[in-house]
This record gives sequence, C-alpha cells and structure tokens, in this order.
Amino acid sequence: MCLTLIAQGEVESIAQMKPKAQTEHEDGLLEYLEDIIGTSKYKEPIDEALVEMERLQEDRQVKINRLRHVEKEKIALEAQKKEAEDYLRLKNGHTKALSRQYQWSLWQSLEREAKLSAQIVNSLSSSHCNSDSSLTV
Repeated sequence: MCLTLIAQGEVESIAQMKPKAQTEHEDGLLEYLEDIIGTSKYKEPIDEALVEMERLQEDRQVKINRLRHVEKEKIALEAQKKEAEDYLRLKNGHTKALSRQYQWSLWQSLEREAKLSAQIVNSLSSSHCNSDSSLTV
C-alpha cells in the first residue's frame, strides 16, 4: 500500500485542478491521481495498443469491403455459370443422341451386310450346285 502525504497547500492546488489535462504537458486531476496510483506507466502501452487496434480495424474493413466486392462479382457470375452448365447439359444430351443414332445406323448396316452375305453365299452355293449338276449329266 502506497501512502502519500499531501500538505495543506497541495490540497488547495489539487482542488483547483482541471478534471483532465488539456495537453500532454499539463497535469489535471486524472493525471495526478494516475501518478499516485501508479497507473500512468500503462498509458504508453495502452496508447500503442489503441494505435495497433485502429490499424487492425482498418485492415479488417479493407478485407470486409474486398469480400463484399468479391461476393457481388460471384453473384453476377452465377447466371453465366448456370447458362454455361445448361448449354453443356444440352450439348451432352445432343452428343449422346447422335451417338445412339450412329450406333443404330451401324447396327442396321451390319444387319444388311449379314443378310446380303447370306444371300450371296446361298446364291453362290445354289449356282455352284447347278453348275455341278450340269457337269454330271
């Protein structure tokens, strides 16, 4: 516990002090009490912390503004993204339909080829049989 003795003359000067100093070089009642209590040693670290806090708040505000700007850009691009996805979905469906059509056409061609091959084999074998029978007679 710190005991401070105050002389009678000091009481009058303390009573006439302004509540808070107007400038750094003056002393007001607040500064006088801070000196007595010992909290004046925290003034500089508190001021430094306040400066750092203001800097961090400015950084935070810049980042919040940037985030809002990016969100607006993202929202603006959502419609274009949806349009591109719809186009790709339609294009994919069209490509699948063309693939099915080409596969069906190929299957039809292979079926015709198989029938024609069978007919050729039948006609060749029947004409071959006829030519063999004409040779034996």
